Amino acid sequence: MSLIKDAKKLADKEMENVSGGVTAAYFAAQDVIRGKYGVGEERRIALEAAGYNYYEVQRLVNGLMKGYDSVARDVISGKYGNDQARIRALSAAGYDPYLVQDIVNAMLL
Repeated sequence: MSLIKDAKKLADKEMENVSGGVTAAYFAAQDVIRGKYGVGEERRIALEAAGYNYYEVQRLVNGLMKGYDSVARDVISGKYGNDQARIRALSAAGYDPYLVQDIVNAMLL
């Protein structure tokens, strides 16, 4: 019986994180990177209207983008392969392969 209670507590804690904690802000940051919330003041207003702390989300965006910049450089140097192999490798590593490709394309212009 104790194991079931512990599992329920853990599940409740995870739902709390998803509904309003760090996890929710992380997902919002990924949406910002994909362009869902616009830029500048428009982004701040949209995030706050959706119930997010703009500064927390933007901090996560900045950190994620630093990671994406580094990965894009690795893609250019060939560390993730090509075509479908690259998509699989980037996805397995937790990156959005299409966002990485957009950054690679911008770097190569």
